[in-house]
Amino acid sequence: MAIDQTPSTSPADSLTGPAIDNEFPTYRAISSTAVLSLVFGLASVFCYADLWFLLLAGGAVLLGWMAIKKIQRFPEVLTGTGLARVGIGIGLLFGLTSITRALTQDLVINYDAGIFARSYMEILKDQPVKMALWYQQPPEYRKDKEKDPDAMVQEMKASRDPASGDAYLAKSAPILAIKERLDGGKGKMTYDGIETKAIDGLTTYANALIKLELTPTQEHPEKEVYALLRMVKYTDEWIVKNVDFPYTPKSVVATVEKPHDDGHGH
Repeated sequence: MAIDQTPSTSPADSLTGPAIDNEFPTYRAISSTAVLSLVFGLASVFCYADLWFLLLAGGAVLLGWMAIKKIQRFPEVLTGTGLARVGIGIGLLFGLTSITRALTQDLVINYDAGIFARSYMEILKDQPVKMALWYQQPPEYRKDKEKDPDAMVQEMKASRDPASGDAYLAKSAPILAIKERLDGGKGKMTYDGIETKAIDGLTTYANALIKLELTPTQEHPEKEVYALLRMVKYTDEWIVKNVDFPYTPKSVVATVEKPHDDGHGH
């Protein structure tokens, strides 16, 4: 009887090849949402320049959270939990610290500008017009030993420009109007707060709202009127750029402007 010399293949031998292949881990794709979370988190560093970039910080946190949830649902297909967590952490770091910085800066400006506004109010009430105008001059001008309030007034009156008009008259008119309405101390002037502010490098702009409580007259029947002190801080010293009177609250905003012009070339 003939014997079949063809070796038979056992079940164990037939699985040898696939068993080697099974030793390799299953490929998992990196979650694109996790990558976006990291990118948004890194970009949120711009929150320190403008709080509008808080949208990026919020996006980093939201995308990171979504990525982690999706990876947990499909762990065999997706990876990138670490990237998502880093994106969330960076977004929270830059977002929260920029908010804290902005709030602190806001409080400091309100406090600092408020002190100067109150001191200028006392000058408006009790000092002559020339002193109110003196604190509208740049710090370097007032530090000049050859300058004083009287010399400043003479310069302003002598520098009349046909194009811009009488600088002294324009600057002194609202101050004189406030003094007239206060009627020798019969009216009351109170500080109502910093209405708006802006920052440009080391220069800070702030508008201080002043309320005048007055005795009504036939000519001026109003019991309350407002004035606005447009103030600028150059490095470490405030000046009043201009006085608006009468003023309608919330009708202007503090804006970054050109260097101070005192009306007579300085």
